Amino acid sequence: MNNDDLQHLLNSIQSEVKSDVTSGKNTTTYKLSDDALTEKVLDGLAENLKGYKDVRIDGSNLILTHADQEA
Repeated sequence: MNNDDLQHLLNSIQSEVKSDVTSGKNTTTYKLSDDALTEKVLDGLAENLKGYKDVRIDGSNLILTHADQEA
């Protein structure tokens, strides 16, 4: 996975997060492709996904717990 692919992945994740936040959800679960399940890509995701209460991988799912939203 090259830098453009990683940026596309991050954009897709952020789009999913935005949709979930708008829907009032506290977490976002994003299914990662096999190409994304490499140490290099996972490290890149961790570096770019700051500002969440929790970021974890469960199998092939990226699970993001959103920070508390201001009312």
